[in-house]
This record gives sequence, C-alpha cells and structure tokens, in this order.
Amino acid sequence: MKKFIFLLLMVLTMVSSIVAGTLAMYTTSIDNLAQGSVAAKEFVFTGDGTDSFQQGIKIAPTETVTWQFKVKNFENSVVTETDLYYKLTFNVLASAGKQAIAPLTVTVKDMNGNELKSVAGVGTFDVFGSFPLSEVGQEQEYIVEIHWPSNDSVDINYAGNNYGTTVNVDAVASQIPFSGETENPPQHKDISVTYETTIPWQNGQSGIYQYEYKVTIVNNTDQTIQDWNIAFTLPTDRLTSAWSNAKLVQGLPEGSYKFVSPNYNNQATDDILPGQSVSFRGPALGTGTEAIQNISVGGSNTSASSNVALTYGFGKSSLN
Repeated sequence: MKKFIFLLLMVLTMVSSIVAGTLAMYTTSIDNLAQGSVAAKEFVFTGDGTDSFQQGIKIAPTETVTWQFKVKNFENSVVTETDLYYKLTFNVLASAGKQAIAPLTVTVKDMNGNELKSVAGVGTFDVFGSFPLSEVGQEQEYIVEIHWPSNDSVDINYAGNNYGTTVNVDAVASQIPFSGETENPPQHKDISVTYETTIPWQNGQSGIYQYEYKVTIVNNTDQTIQDWNIAFTLPTDRLTSAWSNAKLVQGLPEGSYKFVSPNYNNQATDDILPGQSVSFRGPALGTGTEAIQNISVGGSNTSASSNVALTYGFGKSSLN
C-alpha cells in the first residue's frame, strides 16, 4: 500500500447518560463517512465499518464510576503505514430534556493513572495522541472517571429523573498533526478565560429564553495587565449588559463584544496582577449553549493578545 496523506474523517459519538439512582445507558455508534471503524470500547483507525454497543451505568452521591476504551492503529494484520495523529473531544452536557448534575466531575486519565483533562459540571475539552510509524500495531487505553462528591444539603436537589448528564466523545484521526499538537504537549497561554452559563429560563411574556453568563480572565504572565479589556464574538446568543466589575462597549457589530475594566480606581477590579483573575457577569438572551470565539485580551500597558486558553461550561444551576 502506497503512503499518502489522507484524513480519516471518523466521527464517533460515545454517549453516557448518568442519572442518580437509576440505570442509564451509553451507546457507541459511527457514521460510515470514511476509512475508520469502531469495535466495542475501541476506536480503530484502519478500515471501513460500523459497530455499536451499550452498557448500563448508575451513580449516586459519593460514588465513582469508571470505564475504559482504546484507540488503535491496527486491525488484525493491517497496520497504518504512516505516523497517525488523533484527537478525542469530550463534551459533558445536560442530557436531552434534563438538567445537568452539577456536582459531577468527569476526568480522563491514561493507564498509568495520570490525569489528562477534567471538567466539573459541564464543559468541553480535547485529548490528543499519536502513533509513530511502526511495523507493529499500537494502541492507547484511556480511563474515564465520573465522580459525584457528596454534599448532603445539595445532593437532594438532583434526585429523580429530571436530572442527567451526558458525555459525548468524538474521535478524529489524521496523518497530519492537529495544529502541531501531539499527546497533550504542555502549552503556555498568556491568558486563560472561562465562560460559564446558567440553565436558561423562558420569559413568560415574550417567550424568549434568557440566562446568566460569567466571564473569568486569568493573567498567566509576569506582567500586570492595567485597565484590562476583553473582546470576543458570540454567533447567536446575545449578551445585553454587565452587572458589575466590567463595562460593555456599545455600538459594535452584531455578534461582537468588548468589555472594559469598570474604572473604579481599584486595582482589584481595574488591573489583573500576575497569577490573579477578574470576573464579571450579566444577563443574556438565548440558550447559553455556545462558546465565545475569537478572544483577545489587552490593557492600557499591553497590546491585545489572542494567546488565550478557553474553558467553558454550560447549563449550570448557579454561577459561583
């Protein structure tokens, strides 16, 4: 087989529904879009095919549930004949028609128990990996750990069938590295930004959905960001104002936003010291299920930087 560059557009969804005290299911399936296949608890990036499996999961406060799956670059005697790179995208969100179980923590580990990525409540993260060129087939195994830390005064709020959390896992493989990333290399970002939203509610008069948002900016550099500002886009949802600790700049094109420091003459709110953060929040229109994009952060003493790491979480019961 001649070596050639191709993209294995295998998009696989593994769905894990978790409901307190009840039996739920997760299902693995794959659309036959291109070269790639899936077997039970395995992503196989070598041939055409489809497969699916189901497994029951139940969880309650104080419990930890784990399951494992493999990523492989071979099937029987067929082995990928080039370097192979893959990306696993984990999306933790509320199950359809339900509210998310906010206390849950979803963590992905390697087989040595090293934590790769984690999210509490809801959110999305990527895990990268690769298989160097070899005549021998290779595989990587991952552990997904779902933990419910107990809080007696809170746990009762998530009882019954109105609450459930779903974990979607999408797998994509390519013979070209994903943006130069392989196997979770450490990356330094000047700024970390977290965007969070609450569970939306419907206005009884207008019928329009509303939610509350929160933005947190962390300064990872050794230089203070004076009179900070942040700009980003949001395609569909609409942020209408900021309640405190920030001012929304008016007159920007639809879908574009810029927030500036409140100018309280207070370093704790107007500046972001090295290793410190500022947060602001406000009301919004929409469902709160899309992430902000094209983010840049700057200050009166620094130029705007797009070297930003974004974390987001949707559908939270409250924003701390």
